[in-house]
Amino acid sequence: MCRNATMLIGLVLLTGCAAATEAEVPFHVMLVNDDGIDSPGLAAVASVLTADPGYRVTVVGPAEQQSGVGHAIVIRREIAIKAHGEVGGAPAWSVDASPASVTAVGLTVVLENDPPDLVVSGINKGENIGRAAWYSGTLGAAREAVLRGVPGIALSLELDWKEPNPDWHAAAVLTKTLVDTVRKSPLPAGILLNVNFPRDTRAARGFRLARMGLAPDGVSHYEVDREEDGVRFVTSRWAPPQGDAAGTDITAIAAGFIPVTPLGLDQTAYDTLPELIEIGLERTLDHQD
Repeated sequence: MCRNATMLIGLVLLTGCAAATEAEVPFHVMLVNDDGIDSPGLAAVASVLTADPGYRVTVVGPAEQQSGVGHAIVIRREIAIKAHGEVGGAPAWSVDASPASVTAVGLTVVLENDPPDLVVSGINKGENIGRAAWYSGTLGAAREAVLRGVPGIALSLELDWKEPNPDWHAAAVLTKTLVDTVRKSPLPAGILLNVNFPRDTRAARGFRLARMGLAPDGVSHYEVDREEDGVRFVTSRWAPPQGDAAGTDITAIAAGFIPVTPLGLDQTAYDTLPELIEIGLERTLDHQD
């Protein structure tokens, strides 16, 4: 029998419900990511979803690792698409492009005549909380879907980088719980969800709606590694923020919750408009001959 689970700050999670009983036509999910077509996080979600006959999954992933490229798109060269065989029991294609372009290729070429109901990006190796959402290829892939009118969810898993041994399956099972919910209650237009699983996923306290944290990253700079013949070679150094105000994705994941952050396509800073009008930024220019 289908039963309702706990409502967590307005997010209703449904467990034990066979999706196949709700619709004769399986719910079509396109899986993408930025870690590459061979990422274990991608395979874990595909395996869990394909195990439910109420879902049909198509995997379209980058041919190579593409972390940190944000919403970069490929427009000045040809893009290669190759059949990859199955990933987690689902048919898969590899695309030689950035994550956002992979989504675009998936929607307009691979699935041109078989559009998905939802695009899920991830599960990413490493969290994408706070300001990292601006840089994340995982978010870029989900955002591109929303830009094209298809609901999108971005998934990431916090890691202990000293001993990275994430529980992909546990995060994938919780992903299906979230997808079940979104399937029953579609997301508002123009909204994508940024979801981050804590490193001890099995001990997670539940999903929590949270706003995007804006605390500075713990580390965010480039360092010179070496110099040869007058050429300096630098590499990136990054660490997540150590804390933030209450109610953000940063504090939620630190407290053991799974933050779910709704992100919109409209980046207009509406609260600044009165001030900008006040200082005379809005002007009418009279052009005279």
